[in-house]
Amino acid sequence: MNNSLKPRNNNIDDIQFPPHENNNQEREVVYVERTGAPTMLTILVIFTIIGSLFSMGKSLFYDTVESYFGFGGSYTYWIYAATCVGTMFGAIMMLSKKKNGLYIYSACQVIFVAMFVLSRIPSGTTYYSTSYTMLVALPALIFLALYWSKDIRDYLTK
Repeated sequence: MNNSLKPRNNNIDDIQFPPHENNNQEREVVYVERTGAPTMLTILVIFTIIGSLFSMGKSLFYDTVESYFGFGGSYTYWIYAATCVGTMFGAIMMLSKKKNGLYIYSACQVIFVAMFVLSRIPSGTTYYSTSYTMLVALPALIFLALYWSKDIRDYLTK
């Protein structure tokens, strides 16, 4: 008993095309519009949520440590945490096609970067690293530019 199939020797004349695919007829091209969010937006939102959660946790941790050692009363860490919440909220709104999410995200990022850069201006007693400032501010500005790209702005309708 042989379990192999015998090869068929068809020539081109034996091939039958369905009625909608005749050699002499034109083929109809159908374009399917994608209904989900652009891939770049989804990736940006995932990284935004991860980064915002990390920044928010870091800010609240720093505030807790400062208040434990008697240096409390600083509102800047709470503003950082609030901008992180606003950033996440705006990014999630953009997944729902809401253009207001882009504006909320942008405002929170501008406030975050401005506060971070202004808090890093060296004074007579302290010196802050420019490279650390750029490590935080540059990715935030790159993400802001990517969120304002044409594909994402075209996706946002409401």
